[in-house]
Amino acid sequence: MQRDVSLPVTDPNEASNRALFGFNQAVLHPPAEVVKALTPGPVHDRLHDLNANLQEPRIFANDLLQLRFDAAVKTAGRFILNSTFGLGGLFDVASAGGLPQQSGDFGQTLFVWGVPEGPYTIRPYYGPATARDAVGETVDTLGDPVAWALGAPFGWPAYVSIGGLDAAARLSDFKEAEESSIDFYSFVRSAYYQMRRADLRDALGLPPIVESPATVGAPTR
Repeated sequence: MQRDVSLPVTDPNEASNRALFGFNQAVLHPPAEVVKALTPGPVHDRLHDLNANLQEPRIFANDLLQLRFDAAVKTAGRFILNSTFGLGGLFDVASAGGLPQQSGDFGQTLFVWGVPEGPYTIRPYYGPATARDAVGETVDTLGDPVAWALGAPFGWPAYVSIGGLDAAARLSDFKEAEESSIDFYSFVRSAYYQMRRADLRDALGLPPIVESPATVGAPTR
């Protein structure tokens, strides 16, 4: 069973990925600035917490598929606390009480069961992923329990819209890193792999060590 936590960078289609990355930046940055202007800090924080709470049933399902029963119990507890005392998830009272959100997505589940990661890819709107994570995110979106429970027109449109607002605000914040980075594409790719390695380590019960992209390759003492 292949479960390589090192997740080496595999980017055989870098030229086309860079082109699509530039397209995403050009198309998505202007609306991201509008979203940031229309959703000041407190509003964005509430949307971010709501989006995180909507993800909890999906995280719970993946934790069970990964046989991470302790994480599943914590996720269920978070969802109950935030849905009740957090006004439907608008406030993350669980994290404030010492119960942080667990990792858990279908790309991670595929990793646990030995599916190789495949090449790095840039997707329109959704951004960076490995082939495995792109498939996993599609399954997570189409099979999301909250979306099925709410049904049309409140299911997937609400899920994607709130998540999109959150992603747009984060994209706008990322602009500062772009302006200070010599190669922003490489910076984003490195950041993605570092964070994803942490998720995969977490799935195996290992410490989620994350190395800053700025320190990759730096001399150690």
